[in-house]
Amino acid sequence: MKIASLFLSIFVFAIAAYFFAVDFRSSFELNYIIYMSLLLILMSICVVGIMINLPLFIRGRRKVNVFLYSNFSQKKLAAKHKRIMRLKQHNHFKEEPKYQDTV
Repeated sequence: MKIASLFLSIFVFAIAAYFFAVDFRSSFELNYIIYMSLLLILMSICVVGIMINLPLFIRGRRKVNVFLYSNFSQKKLAAKHKRIMRLKQHNHFKEEPKYQDTV
């Protein structure tokens, strides 16, 4: 539903921008000023709708990228785990001395 709202906002913005560009002329008639201000308000509402819904679309694409690279990440984590286990076997991780707190 959010993606439909995003596409609808983009579509309406394009139509409003087209009519704004086609009907633009230098005039000071009240009807013309009201018409152009309504088109500007409609375009600003569409911009706000795009700004609200665009992060959802970007976040959705980011999840796809994480899914594509998950196999690579699993291999990298497995290699890191093997390296840590090898270092533990050779006592590279020595325990810290336990200090007694003095009060």
